Amino acid sequence: MLGLALVGCASTDDQNRAPDEQVSRFVGTLPCGDCRAIRADLTLFRNLDDGSPEQYVLQETHVDAVGGDFTSTTWGDWQLSSNGEHEFYRLENTPGPLILRVEHDGKRLGWAGGQTLPKGEGSYELVRDEPLR
Repeated sequence: MLGLALVGCASTDDQNRAPDEQVSRFVGTLPCGDCRAIRADLTLFRNLDDGSPEQYVLQETHVDAVGGDFTSTTWGDWQLSSNGEHEFYRLENTPGPLILRVEHDGKRLGWAGGQTLPKGEGSYELVRDEPLR
């Protein structure tokens, strides 16, 4: 289970995006408890009027899972929160919810889960990519 206390409401440049940035996409790798890794493709949708968080779609491919690779898709609401030092994207409707830390450059999301990462594995992060059209 992921555990992280989030406080406050972030009112940053991230929420005040230009109209052409109402869809953001991030791709990369997340940890997996019963497979080698999860290849993740996350698309975030924002409100057309004020740029506030609305919906997300997350496609996850479990690599080297028991029985072979498999892909699942989840969707739901997401929130932008802050703990004073970092901003976080919190994806609802996933088992646990999924919490990702916004890196300072705004182009990467780091996994902010409560579990210990597997030894010998690289960093788990999603990197900004072009939205699918």
